[in-house]
Amino acid sequence: MANAKHKNAKAAVAEETVQVVTFQVGGEEYGLDIQSITEIVRPLKVTPLPRMPEFIEGVINLRGVIIPIVDLRKRFGLTDITDNRRTMRMMITRGAAAGASGSGRGLLGLIVDRVNEVRHLPGRDIEPAPDAAMGEHADIVTGMGKVGDRLIILLNSTGILSREERSALAEAEHAGS
Repeated sequence: MANAKHKNAKAAVAEETVQVVTFQVGGEEYGLDIQSITEIVRPLKVTPLPRMPEFIEGVINLRGVIIPIVDLRKRFGLTDITDNRRTMRMMITRGAAAGASGSGRGLLGLIVDRVNEVRHLPGRDIEPAPDAAMGEHADIVTGMGKVGDRLIILLNSTGILSREERSALAEAEHAGS
């Protein structure tokens, strides 16, 4: 009987935990739900797309799949952008470019300064997004993860691009095919 109680307690704890990949953009630490990430790769050659917002670097060809690439430093309006090829990574996310269908099946690549770690965050250590994060791009920040004295800004990958930006990408993909 005690064994069944122990299993139920373990299951309850597992349900309340969110697994995130943490990464750096500028001086801040961010996190994305691990289930939204398909893979993390070293930066690949990006082919620019005409008439895209500045933060959309272009597209990559990853094993035959064309994936749009967003530089999160530019997306977040950071002015001091320095490339460190040793630590920079492209995080390939699923569902972030939904509506831009094409051959990428909603995949979107995010350029980040560094990938830190995979971390389990208990639900009790996640606070809702602060009021200051509620604005034009409010759907990008889902909450704040507390790890000791650190704060991890939790992002929603589907909020990185607006509906209009996803449509513009879809048009660019169709024009190129």
